[in-house]
Parts: sequence; C-alpha cells; structure tokens
Amino acid sequence: MRKPDTALRPSLAACLPDIPRHLLPGGFDTIGDIALFSLPQIIHAAASRIGESILGLHKHIRVAALRHGNCSGAQRLVRIDVVAGEQRLTTRHRENGIALFLDLATVYFSTRMAGERLRLAQQAQAGERICVLCSGAGPYPLTFARHSQAEEIHGIELNQRAHSCALENMRLNRCEGRVHLHLGEAANTLGIIAQQFDRMVIALPWNAAGLAPASLARLRPEGILHCYAMERSGQGSGRGSLIHALYSRCTEMKRRPEVLRSVRCGHCGPDLYRICHDVIIH
Repeated sequence: MRKPDTALRPSLAACLPDIPRHLLPGGFDTIGDIALFSLPQIIHAAASRIGESILGLHKHIRVAALRHGNCSGAQRLVRIDVVAGEQRLTTRHRENGIALFLDLATVYFSTRMAGERLRLAQQAQAGERICVLCSGAGPYPLTFARHSQAEEIHGIELNQRAHSCALENMRLNRCEGRVHLHLGEAANTLGIIAQQFDRMVIALPWNAAGLAPASLARLRPEGILHCYAMERSGQGSGRGSLIHALYSRCTEMKRRPEVLRSVRCGHCGPDLYRICHDVIIH
C-alpha cells in the first residue's frame, strides 16, 4: 500500500528539519514489513537517517530500503539498498487474500498492481485455462486461483529466483492442483506446454509485442489476451504502439483483435503510464 503524502512528509520534516521539506519522500510502498522509498540524488547521503525516521514513525516496519531508478532488463530488476533496520530484503507479503514470500533483491514485484491483478482474476470464467507470461513470484497465477473458478492456471518465468519464490508461494497458498509453474523463456516454454488457453496475460510491459506471436498461437479463438504496455498519454493505436503491433500480428495469422477496454493502471513517469489492453482475439 502507498502511504499518503499528507501523513508522511510533515512527520519526516519534524524529525529532519535540516533537510528541505520538498525533497523528503511523500510516501513509500509497504511490501510485507519493508518500506521501499525513492529519493532525489541530492539527498541520497541522508537515506539512512530518513529510513530510521520511517522506522520510528511506523512500528510495523522492520526494514527501510532505498530504490534506485526504475526496473530494467528481461528480469525487470532494480537496485535496492537497505538503509535502516534489519539487513534483509526478504519478506512475507499479503494481498488479495494470498500470501507471498518475496526477495526484493532478485525478484520484481509491485504492490501497486494488487488491484489490477484482482481485476483480471474477477473476469475469469469457470473452467478456463489461463496462462501468465513473465509471472514472477506468482502473484497473478495465485490471484486467479484464489478469486476465480478457472480450471487450470499456468505461469512462465525466466528468473530462477522468482520461479523459486513462486514455487514456495504455490505451496503456501495450497494451489498445487490448479497452478502449474514453468521456468524458462516465455515463447519457447509455450511451445513445450503445447495446449490452447482461454485467457492469457503478458505481464511484461516493455516487450509485450515481442511475445504476441507465441501468445496468439496458443490462444483459442474468442480467447482473451491481457497485454501491458508503457504508453504516453494519447498515444492510442498509432504506429509504434502495442495495439498497432498486435493488429499487424493478427493480420499475419489471419485473426482479428477486438479491444474490449484499455485500462490505465500505473503512472510511471512524466506523461508515461502503464496500460493494460484487454483484447478478444477472434
């Protein structure tokens, strides 16, 4: 969850009067008992003091950690440094009624996507077969298992450590019968699974277009594709957009996409948003 600006910044300013108030963090992400926050480069030297203040203000927090920049690479990792509290980045987190063991040093996870994961799970119909590409530590497959009557849910992840966390989370949530987790590159692993799905999720917003051909090949007619993209405000379906690429791929494969909705589910930078396109593929 995100601590509101009105609660945190005044409290930190009272503890740290020598730091300009406008530079102090206005909030942090709570992942289990870890507070994850960002700072302007100019006050990075004060990160430990800010972390100690957060620990003092929020007794349920045991670790304060500084996030450096944004995630990058195929495994979506970001540098995170513990600046106060216990020296660890592992934690137990709960969202949408599921338990998640996470290692933030080696696994991508965004608590801000909890509502979006639940939104997709609530669309799933009884008896569906679902596949999530780039499934990380398992929050999407496990949310589908908890909040839908899907018959079978698969998750594919390239990151070995994330896959290990996902296996542990599958056991924690007692989903072994319905959830099936695979380690490997998404397109290749889809070929090995070799079955058709009613619903697919491409959870990697920077390369959804690259995974579209393999996804379409395994999505049954009238199946639903949920694909994420990073888009500028008003980008629409013009050349270079994910929707444009998806239409091109469908034309090549003699299929027809129909966009049901495009949902803005994250503000990731100046005029940059995470968008989920829900598309039926005829």
